[in-house]
Amino acid sequence: MGIFDGMPGFPPAGGPGQTTGSPPGWNQTPPTHDGMPSGGDAPAGAFGTHAPQGPVVTSDFSVRELLVVEHAGFRALGLCMGNSIWKVQANFQLNNSAYELTDITGAMYGAREKAVEIMRAEAEALGADGIVGTRLEIAQLADSGMLEFRAFGTAIVHQDGHPGYRRPDGRPFTSDLSGQDFALALKAGRRPLDLVVGCCVQHIPRRSLLTTLRQTGQCMELDLFTQAYYTAREAAMERMTAHAAASGANEIIGTRLQEESHVWGDHIVEFLAVGTAMLDTGQPAPDFDLAPTLTLSLDI
Repeated sequence: MGIFDGMPGFPPAGGPGQTTGSPPGWNQTPPTHDGMPSGGDAPAGAFGTHAPQGPVVTSDFSVRELLVVEHAGFRALGLCMGNSIWKVQANFQLNNSAYELTDITGAMYGAREKAVEIMRAEAEALGADGIVGTRLEIAQLADSGMLEFRAFGTAIVHQDGHPGYRRPDGRPFTSDLSGQDFALALKAGRRPLDLVVGCCVQHIPRRSLLTTLRQTGQCMELDLFTQAYYTAREAAMERMTAHAAASGANEIIGTRLQEESHVWGDHIVEFLAVGTAMLDTGQPAPDFDLAPTLTLSLDI
C-alpha cells in the first residue's frame, strides 16, 4: 500500500472501494466537494462556526514578525523560493600567486541571480510588492562538485494597495530585512529596493617550502596573504556597491561579509558581500506607530 493510498484525493492502490490492507481507522470514504471526508468524519466543532476561507498562506515569519508587518500595513502572501544547480569547476594555473578566478566568480554571480529571479517571479505571480527575510544558501550535492544555490523569502503586499513600494521598474523588491527591520525602515522613511551582492573568487598563494621553514616559530605578518584577502574583500564590496547604485539606491544596510571555500579546497576562497539596497526618501511614514512596549516575563 502506498503512503498516499486512502488519503482525500488519492484513491486506494487496488481501485475504488478496496480496503484490504488498510490500517485500523484509516478512512477510505471518498472526499466531498469541499475536501472533507463525507459521513461526518471531521471532529465536531473542529473549525468552530467559521470554516477557513481562501488559500492557505505560508511564511517563515515568527509571530512577532507577522504582527509587526501587519501593523505596518502589509500582509504575507506566501513563502517564495528559487534554486539553480551548477557545477563550478576550478581551473588551476601553475602561477602560484594571488589572482581572481574570474570564470568561477561569474558562475557564482549567475547561479545566485538565477535563484533570486525565480523567487522574484513567484512573488510577482502572487501580486506581491516585495520579499522580506530573503536567505541565500549554498549546498553541496553529494561528492560531485555540484552546488545548489537557493533563495527563500516571504512575499508581502500592502493591504490598501498603496503604490510606491515596488522597485522603480514595477517589479517586487527583494531584501534580507527581518519583518521588524522592514517596518522600522519604513517608519524612518527608507524603502528597500534590492538584495545586492558582490563576490570575488580568489586564488590564495601557497608559501614555498623554504619560506615555510624560514618562518617557523616566528610571529610575523604574512604580507602575501594579507594583500590577497584585502584585495578580494575590496572587490566584493565594490561590486555590491555598484549593484546598489544600478538599482537607484543611496545606501546599503545590513552588509555581511562571508568567506567560504565550498568545493575547491583551502587555497580558493569566495569572498561574498551581501546587503539590502535602500532608498532614503526623507519622508518618514506617519500612518503607523512602532513604539516599544514593556514585556515582563512570568517565568520563575
